Amino acid sequence: MTGGPVGQIERKLASIIGQDLPVLKKIKKYVIQSGGKRIRPLTHYYTLRMLGSDHKEWVDAGAIGELIHNASLLHDDVVDESDLRRGKPSAPVLFGNKTVVLAGDYLLACGLHHLSTLEHSRELLVIFSRTIRLLSEGELIQMEWEGNLKIPPKAYERIIYCKTGCLFGAMTESAAVLAGADSARAQYRAFGERLGRYFQVRDDYLDYFTPAKETGKKEMQDFERGLVTWPVMRLLETKKGADKILRDIWKDRKKNLKKMLGLLEERRIQESSRAYLKSELDSMLGFILKHPPSSFRDKMHSTLKTLEL
Repeated sequence: MTGGPVGQIERKLASIIGQDLPVLKKIKKYVIQSGGKRIRPLTHYYTLRMLGSDHKEWVDAGAIGELIHNASLLHDDVVDESDLRRGKPSAPVLFGNKTVVLAGDYLLACGLHHLSTLEHSRELLVIFSRTIRLLSEGELIQMEWEGNLKIPPKAYERIIYCKTGCLFGAMTESAAVLAGADSARAQYRAFGERLGRYFQVRDDYLDYFTPAKETGKKEMQDFERGLVTWPVMRLLETKKGADKILRDIWKDRKKNLKKMLGLLEERRIQESSRAYLKSELDSMLGFILKHPPSSFRDKMHSTLKTLEL
């Protein structure tokens, strides 16, 4: 395991996840080793420190948020029928769908049980239980509109909020709770939700415009599944018959992959999306820089800069 905040998170994850059954030992190892950048608990940690607190339970709240995230990934890979996760075989490929669904539930139970032992358990339980409910809601809405180009913008935004924004919001709001900054909870929750939205729109962008070897998942996977994500929403906004052209493409997506890429290029969707994401990130970086100078503010700033396209 690594050192620093990430190492502390991974050690806390290991201690929270039980391992009485052999299969759970494998799931535990998979969850911890699959890692990623741990950006959610780091967001929690740096937000807490920017608020001037060093509350010891940051690692517990951060680990619980990461457990919820990993449980949602396990469930998503089953629903999405994904073969890859970060360029490696996904959990369903390794363990089977039934085991993975139950393992995801087990992770959630471990997180909520540990949450009940914390000093701020009452406030944190409200935050994290709401997040679990919203994650499920987002997946259900996405399934409802899968393959349907008539998805309303409000439904698309709700999916983003539920699937990604709410968990980032939970990370930043829980930091405000631990820091005793009750009057700032709404402000930091809103910042986290905005960061989560950026994260999801960026992921939608990468699915269309970044080689699979860089994203670790199948190229244009969202398009093949018929998910109406950010690039498609931007296309529909360009009007000029985009809806009719897309309907024709959508009838046979595997056959019309090149047509889709050509339409995206013609309507300059990559350039407009990239400009939009830059504007959003610059605004969030500005929010970070309003905090008093500190090494934690700088680390939060540099962490967000790694998300720049």
